Amino acid sequence: MPHLSHVGAPSLDLPCETPAPGEAWGEVGTPFPASLPLGRLRPSASAAPRLYGEPVQTESASSPLVVDAVGVRIGIDVDHLGDDDRHAVRTAWRDALSPERGSPAHTIVPDADVEAGVMLSRLSSDVTRSAIAARQGEQWMLHAAGLAAPDGGVIVLVGRSGAGKTTAVSVLARRWGYVSDEAIGIDDDGRVHAYRKPLSVITDGHVSKVQHAPDDLGLQPLPDGPLHLRRIVLLDRDHKHARARLLTVPLSVAFADLAPNSSALAAMPHPLRTMLRVVARTGGVLLAQYAEAADLEPLLDRLDSVLLSAENAAPAHAGGRVDHEGGEAVARPNPTSIYRRATVVDWCPVDDEQIAVLSAEADGRGVLRVLAGLAPAIWSAAADDIAVADLVRETTARFDEAPPADAVETAMVQLVEAGLLTVVLS
Repeated sequence: MPHLSHVGAPSLDLPCETPAPGEAWGEVGTPFPASLPLGRLRPSASAAPRLYGEPVQTESASSPLVVDAVGVRIGIDVDHLGDDDRHAVRTAWRDALSPERGSPAHTIVPDADVEAGVMLSRLSSDVTRSAIAARQGEQWMLHAAGLAAPDGGVIVLVGRSGAGKTTAVSVLARRWGYVSDEAIGIDDDGRVHAYRKPLSVITDGHVSKVQHAPDDLGLQPLPDGPLHLRRIVLLDRDHKHARARLLTVPLSVAFADLAPNSSALAAMPHPLRTMLRVVARTGGVLLAQYAEAADLEPLLDRLDSVLLSAENAAPAHAGGRVDHEGGEAVARPNPTSIYRRATVVDWCPVDDEQIAVLSAEADGRGVLRVLAGLAPAIWSAAADDIAVADLVRETTARFDEAPPADAVETAMVQLVEAGLLTVVLS
């Protein structure tokens, strides 16, 4: 779980996770730069992607391979590679080939000056980066693995790097269709875009992750027809779990785990409301606690029977309130000041009397905070310019048992420090 801190009351302040060396995934809400470290990257005319059907590309050495990656066609130029390396690239990526003809949106040129295993590992990251850069702002992109049922319903498995996504999908996709082990693209209407890249497997004796074509591992193809989101499952793999189980997850906790595993979130139009609609349409987010990947199979079989009840709910993030109770003095707002809530990327209500707020930092990062306690009432009351006395009065009026005025003022100061409340006139 991400590190938690608090704003005005128990609230989640989510700094971006730093991707592990060699990982292609970006930070939360970070728009990828126009110039990406992808070796040589050649733009070309884009073509509409197709997400299912059999690939029909020829083996001509003079034309690039074209693969489907989260709904965008990416070319891989193998002309400059030796015969063995060219064959290795074609073999590793054969299950991701696009069935459509036409020019790709971008073309990647693999590094021919390194050992084949290193070249293939870097190529996997480069294709991922290129696809994410092309689709940022267009869809919800999750750092996740995916499994497809025969009806096209996709179970998305979300977890940080090292959480066991590739291990899980390498076991479970022998029964379900392999969608991806790295990135899943989700449209506002729940349509899923596959990325059937080679699986990147940590292997003893190899410096880089070894790239395996899905078919080489016995993984299943996608079903015919478009894919749609069936459920999002957070992964919690720990050998301490005596038994595998599925738990329902409060929306605030789900947002806390999904945001750091999303790419270019702040570049999306209304990202939090999009996440809310998508998650609500599937019945909510689940948490899978398990010890071994094989333990997940019976859990996924009973996804539809999981009851949304307190007995089967994951605990909310713990955290003490930050109500001022003496000790070090907290600055008080100037009584003549005028306040207004800050301009943010997006916000939406989550759970009971909580609000999720996504703001963009000066360095381009997106930061998600979930406001609780007094903070949601202050946020709602400060939609327009408002004086301190009026803000305190409107905030306290929203509670059956009015909180002390100094508690409201303390929460106001904390919201200002968090950049969520601005002083219009001091």
